[in-house]
Amino acid sequence: MSDVIISTASPEDAPAIATLMDALNAHFDMESTATDPESIRPLLEGEDPFMTGYLAYDGDQAVGYALCQKFFDTDTGTMATWLLDLYVAPDLRGSGAGRKLMARAASDAVAKGQRCLGLAVYRDNPARRLYGRLGGALDPEALVYEIRDADLESLALEVQV
Repeated sequence: MSDVIISTASPEDAPAIATLMDALNAHFDMESTATDPESIRPLLEGEDPFMTGYLAYDGDQAVGYALCQKFFDTDTGTMATWLLDLYVAPDLRGSGAGRKLMARAASDAVAKGQRCLGLAVYRDNPARRLYGRLGGALDPEALVYEIRDADLESLALEVQV
């Protein structure tokens, strides 16, 4: 396992998270503009932030991140954590950095009395191997749908006001 250190992100870490988010999007060839750190900063603020972030550091360099948010798990009737993103720089993949990020998110979830850390993953994402080694179970009946952009706007227009 590497000497990577995991820290909980603060609002001041928004620029590092934005840079790593852009690297994740580039890794998946996603069309996106540069992430504005100022759009992330308020989501990490306060006693009960909208998102919890974790940064992996190799020395003083941020080399990975995880972003999580809480949700209500209707299957168990309890609060749970949803992993939004997990990213580790290519030269540190396989070093244990991803596992350390996941362990930190799991530790915080357990400390809050939660019973689940959920996530969705692309079918061809090699991180699926990590999630399996961590005990992640893929429900063959579950699918994740997204209604985005023009489709979302079109659906919203159906509301009778």
